[in-house]
Amino acid sequence: MRFSRGKAPAVFAALLALLAAGSLRHSSAQARRSGYRTALPHPEEDASQKIETDGEGYSLEYGFRNFNGDKLRVEAELSEEAVADSVREFGFRKSDLDKLDKWYQQSQREAIAASQRDSFSGKVEAEDQAELDRKLRELKARNAQVQKRLEETLAGLAAEYRKRRVALYSDAGFRFKNEGVVQADIPAMVRRNASRVAPVSKSFAAMAEEREYGVEELVGAVSAMVQTALRYEIPADRAGTKVTGGVIPPPKTLVLGQGDCDTKTALLASVLRNWPNLKMVGLEIPGHYLMAVHRIPRKGEVFIEYEGLPFVMIESAGPAWLAPGTVGDATRTYLESGNEFRIQPM
Repeated sequence: MRFSRGKAPAVFAALLALLAAGSLRHSSAQARRSGYRTALPHPEEDASQKIETDGEGYSLEYGFRNFNGDKLRVEAELSEEAVADSVREFGFRKSDLDKLDKWYQQSQREAIAASQRDSFSGKVEAEDQAELDRKLRELKARNAQVQKRLEETLAGLAAEYRKRRVALYSDAGFRFKNEGVVQADIPAMVRRNASRVAPVSKSFAAMAEEREYGVEELVGAVSAMVQTALRYEIPADRAGTKVTGGVIPPPKTLVLGQGDCDTKTALLASVLRNWPNLKMVGLEIPGHYLMAVHRIPRKGEVFIEYEGLPFVMIESAGPAWLAPGTVGDATRTYLESGNEFRIQPM
């Protein structure tokens, strides 16, 4: 099923050897399979997670079943630094916004005060009416110039304020949509965290080589892990004093073992981004976030077109076990309604 009403806004040697162009081939194992098995009765029963820490890092073990029926297990080590850095750089504090607002208001007051000092107001004296008229014209022109300079100064301050506010949000991992509306920038989060979750990608790369997986089965395996081995939990909008918008960075998601649609999509895309030739996009629809990967869709699979290429859709949220190309009922209903959705290149 095709949908094309989207609107664009917008590691190491062993791993790279597997991730390079063409290295994930259509293998003989893949050729023997006729497609995904979607009739397994309880794939969630194969889902498991074991997360341990020694204070310096984290040992992760996730169990799940791939859509081809393989029961899989992924193990990886994440450093404490990677997790801490991902948390530190994401989110903003109200105090940061208050400080910026204070600067803006003070600058406005200072500009207005300077304008008032330069403007003339008071009694005008003259010897005759002609002199009075001349002085009034001069003062009117002078005050008009002062007012013009004030308006230009205030406009410049407004532009600088907006620029600084957008930069504050961007540095914190957020995107400024419009006045009063910001949201987590998932593509930026993916770019920032792909290298931090590379140990997980490396584990999947080793698995793919051992099992002779092609690209499709690899993407399915990572998707199945994210959907079922990580619990579906909606994060809080804040983490301590920081506003996080209900999103958790990928390394932190792995050590918590949970997340919701945008949090899990960020994780899935971050792991897959370590395959540099795999094209991905994020899809934002009201109240939901999912992604899509570039490949030729099979009959009946849900896909979109972006820049003339097909991208097969993936529901990351879980806990439903949905193979790439299959979406939830709410997503399908929205897409079939013909409403626009936002495509964000990753």
